[in-house]
Amino acid sequence: MNMKEIPVTLVIPDTLYGKLFTHLFPGDGDEHGAVIAAGLAKSDRGIRLLAREVFLAQDGKDYVPGGMGYRMLKPQFIYEKLHYCREQKLCYLAVHNHGGDRHVAFSPVDLASHDRGYPALLEISGGLPVGAVVFAKAAAAGDIWFSRNQRSPLKETRIAGRNIRRLYPQPPRLLGLNDPTYDRQMMLFGSVGQRILANCRVGIVGVGGIGSLVVEYLAHLGVGSL
Repeated sequence: MNMKEIPVTLVIPDTLYGKLFTHLFPGDGDEHGAVIAAGLAKSDRGIRLLAREVFLAQDGKDYVPGGMGYRMLKPQFIYEKLHYCREQKLCYLAVHNHGGDRHVAFSPVDLASHDRGYPALLEISGGLPVGAVVFAKAAAAGDIWFSRNQRSPLKETRIAGRNIRRLYPQPPRLLGLNDPTYDRQMMLFGSVGQRILANCRVGIVGVGGIGSLVVEYLAHLGVGSL
């Protein structure tokens, strides 16, 4: 499969995300920066970037007015964090925030800076992906580079805690699942609810007397992956 076709997901533990969110959105309405160091996991479902550490860029010292854009990470800060990621075999992700709530995207200036700088960062990273993530308060978008010729947007960003929250560049459109197999229960869940069940992955620990029944019930409900 071409790397461009592989879905990429960023997973951030809730504790790290809380630290990052507080830094990016302190209430001043301004732009702030950081770096995420992330592990890399590949499977038949795509690529997951697993956030291990968050480095907050200090305003005025590490995150300063930019020559071609509004603000930028200082070269020394990038150099230090990129070499740390290389030594620890982690992926380097530059982070900043935009205004808004449930919609976010890179500006043309952001994308032009990626085109200029990320080929050089790939040379330093030792073959590991590099990229950028931009956050709004309830949205996230990413531009992940695997090589000079292969890059991919983030499919989603997951905040993993007691519950899993999902951030997208914009609210996804949920299409209903019209399958006559589940006609009776769709009177309760609706076709969109049935689609949500079909997209779920559920892990069952222990398939004895109770677990085997739970698996059967979930299968009858239409859970997509067990």
